[in-house]
Amino acid sequence: MSKQSSKEVVQKFLAQGVSSPESVAMVTDDFEWIGPQSLHFMFEGDGAVLTRDDLPGLPYLDQAIYRGYEADENNSNVHFMIAEGDIVVMEFDAKFTTFEGEPYHNQYCLVFLLRDGRIAAVHEHVDSHYSYEVCFGTPEKMAGAMDRLKRLRAGEAI
Repeated sequence: MSKQSSKEVVQKFLAQGVSSPESVAMVTDDFEWIGPQSLHFMFEGDGAVLTRDDLPGLPYLDQAIYRGYEADENNSNVHFMIAEGDIVVMEFDAKFTTFEGEPYHNQYCLVFLLRDGRIAAVHEHVDSHYSYEVCFGTPEKMAGAMDRLKRLRAGEAI
């Protein structure tokens, strides 16, 4: 796959919303979204991994910790996206407000691995210490976020 076409695949995946049915169709059957291990408690199962079947629920992670989060809102600023073969790397920052009213502004790097024109894996890199401190750093913050996440996964509105 050429540099441009792998980058175009990722741009389309992101533009459609990573949890949309259209984007889920763009990932391999063995797809994995690998998050920071230090935030494993936000993921179901072993480790900080989401599978293809979990992808539609990815926005729940953000909805549980950021007040007023909507997957289609633009709260991020892409610094760059580069591609080499079947690897695409994107650096961006994102700004939100937590449920406790605290500002959150963090830097992210997503590494996309493509196979046969489809996305096989996403590796998410973030300052997880900062994320933890701002979003989960007290027993009350942790309990609130985990309760909201449980309710979202059960299909409840928060």
